[in-house]
Amino acid sequence: MRKVNNAALIALTMGVSLLPMATRADSVEDFYHGKAMNLLIGYAPGGGYDSYARTLARHMPKHLPGNPTMVTRNMPGAGSLIVTNFLYNSAPRDGTHMAAVGREMPTAALFGQENVRFKTEEFAWIGNMESAETFCGAWHTTGLTSAQQLLEKPLIVGGTNGESITVTVPMALNNLLGTKFKLITGYPGGAAMHLALERGEIEGRCAWTWSSLQTSGQDWIGEGKVKVLMMLGLERSTRFPDVPTAPEMAKTPQARQALEIILSQDILARPYLAPPGVPTERITALRKAFDTAVADPAFVSDIEKQRLDLSPMGGVQMEKIIRSLYQTAPDVVQMAIAATRRIDGIDMKKIEPVAETLKGQIGQVNDEGRSLSYAAGEKNGTLNLTSSGTAVTISGKTATRGELKAGMACEFVFKGDAAEKITCQ
Repeated sequence: MRKVNNAALIALTMGVSLLPMATRADSVEDFYHGKAMNLLIGYAPGGGYDSYARTLARHMPKHLPGNPTMVTRNMPGAGSLIVTNFLYNSAPRDGTHMAAVGREMPTAALFGQENVRFKTEEFAWIGNMESAETFCGAWHTTGLTSAQQLLEKPLIVGGTNGESITVTVPMALNNLLGTKFKLITGYPGGAAMHLALERGEIEGRCAWTWSSLQTSGQDWIGEGKVKVLMMLGLERSTRFPDVPTAPEMAKTPQARQALEIILSQDILARPYLAPPGVPTERITALRKAFDTAVADPAFVSDIEKQRLDLSPMGGVQMEKIIRSLYQTAPDVVQMAIAATRRIDGIDMKKIEPVAETLKGQIGQVNDEGRSLSYAAGEKNGTLNLTSSGTAVTISGKTATRGELKAGMACEFVFKGDAAEKITCQ
């Protein structure tokens, strides 16, 4: 279903019209002609972010001068923090790299997230695909049917990592509203959590995006398998008008304000950005290509076939929103931060994935060896490496992750997307 926000589109159009024009119209075309662009995806294949990004890659190049190809590459880890750090610190600043990152990234520095190695305001924000409808939902076997019951009965929900909204939002609701969510973290993405629901490992999800649910290929709400209990927007949903929002349930004005700051991330639910320092005329071209692509009937049809929502926003409007968030009153920000971090009294555990061993070849090494892609027969993926947690051996000698190179034949031992041991020839 396509959602159109006329006010946002008007603002988008006005914002784009104020962007400086390239001094030479053909210089951008000359640059992109014959090139391959990289669209990095901060999550594992199969979830909502992956679906949106791959759809954009199919349509955006034809709207960009020079008509380059666009190659998608998954670089999951830390709720897309890995790819965001890479984009800021290591990616070429020439307009050949973009990334699809999580909604947490625009406010990661504001909330003091650990391991942030970027300045948010220095990125070139290209566009946003969706202002998401996000909710807390329960599997039908729990018997939960209302938001009030979340204050009375525990619900086991799944999450990815400690900085993801799939974890921080349930924690904030527990701390600010008194809900009783129990958390199981460590899932690599939405697709894995959908499987966990079906297996009975978890009972629901909170900070569950409507479009992510749609990518499961199942009409779980229509079939009565999932019950929407609480909306996480700032206003009631037109799709679920009888379901209360989390801010409505706050008992104090301060708690409501803190929740509104936390949940404002949903305004920029599917953000796309480029590194700092890209020439202005290329950023202008990328933003225009994004705007044109998401309005293209062929793109809209592609999105609708996947049952994804579409409520696009341009890069200029995104920058305005991000700058305003960073001007929030410090005391409200501190309350919001505390709510997303206070774990006392919260039942939380992390799944431990089973170790896998594969033999294959390194495809590409990223961010000075902090992550790499691999191909092992028909299986390929991305692994995250740490200096203390990943043992690296090359030609029988102990090595550092920075010595790994594309094309090396290696044996990979890993859990989830975390590399434990890499042994190369």
